[in-house]
Amino acid sequence: MSATAVAGETDWAERIRTGLIQPVERAFTGQRAAVETAALCLLAGGHLLVEGRPGTGKTTLARAIAACVAPAPGAEAWRRVQFTPDLLPAEITGYEQPLLTGGMSDFRPGPLFAHVVVADEINRASPRTQSALLEAMEEGKVTVADRTHLLPAPFFVVATQNPVDLDGTYLLPEAELDRFLIRVAVDFPAREAEVAIAGGRLTDPDDFGAPALHAADILAARARLRSVAATDTLVGYAVDLAEATRRTDRLTHGVSVRATGALVAAARARAFLDGRGHADAKDVQQLAVPVLAHRVEPTAAAGGCAADVITELLARIPAPENAACAP
Repeated sequence: MSATAVAGETDWAERIRTGLIQPVERAFTGQRAAVETAALCLLAGGHLLVEGRPGTGKTTLARAIAACVAPAPGAEAWRRVQFTPDLLPAEITGYEQPLLTGGMSDFRPGPLFAHVVVADEINRASPRTQSALLEAMEEGKVTVADRTHLLPAPFFVVATQNPVDLDGTYLLPEAELDRFLIRVAVDFPAREAEVAIAGGRLTDPDDFGAPALHAADILAARARLRSVAATDTLVGYAVDLAEATRRTDRLTHGVSVRATGALVAAARARAFLDGRGHADAKDVQQLAVPVLAHRVEPTAAAGGCAADVITELLARIPAPENAACAP
């Protein structure tokens, strides 16, 4: 990777940090790791699953991200949907409204037609409604009454779910979990951060002022992300980890090929935010749990949690040397 290329990535990384990460931290303080993870998920073109107890700021995180990016003409910056058992698919995708004059009906877009969509307590909706998200998350479009409608780009779903109070909830199907690039856990903040929150000293996302970034900037950053090198050696390391999840008897099933690609994409996004022109083994190691753990399930005999199994597999697989160098 040339010095010019690295300098270019550094410039873009600085724009993302000053225009996105730093403002979000003014509204969502004390959890920098979660903020940076959300930013790299957006840059990598994926979707984010946020888990945390009520009142830990999951929705604030999504609102703050949306407030940092000026929408494209005709698009909305963000929309929030409260998922409930009686929520219908058409209430998120939109529906066809027949015209009184006859002829082709008029499409009324749903809340998915925004750059950032907050799917609050996604596990409270029925599987039928959850499945309505699959096409949108995978292809950036929805199909209603045999008509396809493109969603605004970038399109970023931030889904939240509460790890407690599970009465009346539905387990997210494996196919849907696989569409989330990253899962991040939001915990209660440290004492100093909670004092700032309780004292009303944080900035509300509505008061951020004019966004420093535009939707086109996020798309341009994604294009630059493709220039971040991920060598065959590094990709092979990610594949070795994926294959290990498929061979172990501690998991009911291994991760998909989509998950392997997601891990490589996330590693490149992390390198991009650091201003590096290449991803390395440390990027894969640090992102393996948030990218892979929500896609697998420990066996009853194994006990523990999926994150523990992924961490153990990482410890067994030798990290390649000079993975950032040309193969």
